[in-house]
Amino acid sequence: MTEKPNEAAKTPVSQADFEQVTALVTAEFQVEESLIEHDVPTYYLRQPQETKRAFVRLLDNLQKTSLTATLRKQDGRIVLKIIPKPPIKPSNVLINWVLFLATIGTVFMTGYMLSQGTFDPLVTGATFTVAIMAVLGGHEMSHKIAASRSKVESSPPYFIPGPPPIGGVGGIGTFGAVILQKSLPRNRDALFDMGMSGPLIGFFICVAVTVVGLAISTASYQLPEGPFMPVPILFQLIATSLGQLGIYGPGNIILIHPVAIAAIIGIIVNMIQLLPAGQLDGGHVARSVLGDKARLILSALSVGFLAFNGYYPMAFLVLFLSMFKHPGPLDDVSPLSKTRKLLIVGLVVIFVLSGLTVSEPAHRLTVDSTVPATPFRIYYANSEYYTNSTPWERELAEGVYIISIEQNFTVDGMTYTFLQWQDGNASLTRTVVLTQDVSVAANYTVG
Repeated sequence: MTEKPNEAAKTPVSQADFEQVTALVTAEFQVEESLIEHDVPTYYLRQPQETKRAFVRLLDNLQKTSLTATLRKQDGRIVLKIIPKPPIKPSNVLINWVLFLATIGTVFMTGYMLSQGTFDPLVTGATFTVAIMAVLGGHEMSHKIAASRSKVESSPPYFIPGPPPIGGVGGIGTFGAVILQKSLPRNRDALFDMGMSGPLIGFFICVAVTVVGLAISTASYQLPEGPFMPVPILFQLIATSLGQLGIYGPGNIILIHPVAIAAIIGIIVNMIQLLPAGQLDGGHVARSVLGDKARLILSALSVGFLAFNGYYPMAFLVLFLSMFKHPGPLDDVSPLSKTRKLLIVGLVVIFVLSGLTVSEPAHRLTVDSTVPATPFRIYYANSEYYTNSTPWERELAEGVYIISIEQNFTVDGMTYTFLQWQDGNASLTRTVVLTQDVSVAANYTVG
C-alpha cells in the first residue's frame, strides 16, 4: 500500500524560498520556464536532457528539507514540481509482533490438522509453520530490503492470521503478509525493484521448500483414487526430478508431507502476486514498464485469469484493488533501465511455472456382476490393492489395472460358477487400460 504525496498541498512560498529551490533545480536541470502555480514551485524543463540521475541528486539535496519533488509529462512537456513531504506516521512495532505470534499459532494448528494420522502431528505442525513463515517472511523482507535500498519509507511486515481448516471449512491459518509503503519510490527503476524483489526471492524459497517437503514425503503402494488436486508445473517438475533420483522409497503413491503442501501454497501466492494488477507486485512491475495506460486492460485480464482458475476470492480482491489508480513513482518520466527490462522475461517464466497447473487425469472404473456380492481383487503396479465385492466403482488414475475373480464362490449356501465377462471374455483375470470411463461385468450361473 502507498500513501500518495499531496501534490496539491497549498503552502505559501516566499520569494526567498522560491529562489533557494530554483537554485537547487537549475543546478541539476536545464529549465525552460519557472513559476509558482497554486503555491507550488513549478519548472518546465528543456528537452531532451538526462533526467533520471539528475532527479535522484535533487531528491538527495532536498533530503534535509521538508520538501520533495515530482517529475511528470503534461501535454508533451516535462514538468518538475517541488511539493511538501507528506507526513509519515511511525509504525507501532508491538502490533507487528502480536500479529506475528498469532499467525504462528494459527499456522501451527493448520499443520497439526494436516498430519491426518500419517505424520507426527507436533513435528508436522512445527515444520509446516517454518515453511509457511519462510515463504511469506522471505517474500515480504525482500520488499523491505528493496524499499530501504531505494530510500522508500515502509513498515515492518504485518503477518495476518487466518482460520485453520476446522471441519473442512477455513484456510491455511493465514491470509499472508504485507508491508505498508509510506512514501513513493524515486523512479521507475525503484518501483520495478520493489515489485520484482518479492516474487523473485519468493520463487527461490518456494523451490527450496518444495525440495525439502518432497524429500521428507514417503511413498506407499495404494490404489490411486482421484480426483487429484492440480499442482503447479514447478511442483510437478521438482517431484518428477526427485523421483528419477530415487529420493522416495518403493511405492506408486507419494504421501505428500504438509511441508510440500506449504510449498504449493507459496507457489500459488507468489503467482497471484505477479499478476499485473492494482497494488500487487506484478502491478508495480507493469506500472514501471507500461505506465498507467494499460492498467485497466491488464487488471481485467488478471481478474479473468483468477476467475477461470477458480480463485474467486482473490478475483474479487484484485477487482477491488484495480479500482484505485496506481500513484506511480516520483519520477514518472525517466525510462526503465535495459537490465530491468531483461528481467521481465524471467518474471514471465516464473509466472508460467507457478500459474499453469497439471493434474493427474482420472476416470471411473465400475466392476459389476450378475450375482450381487461377487468377490474380486484388483491389482495395480504388481501389487494387490483392493479386495471387495460387486457392485463397485471408483475414480482412478489412468493406468493398467488387473481385475481377478473366482471361478466358483458360495453365497448363502448357493454356489455360483463363472461363465464369462459381459463382452464374451472367458478369462478369470481381466486387464483394463483405463484411459476413459470403463465398466466391466461378470456373468455367473448356479454351479
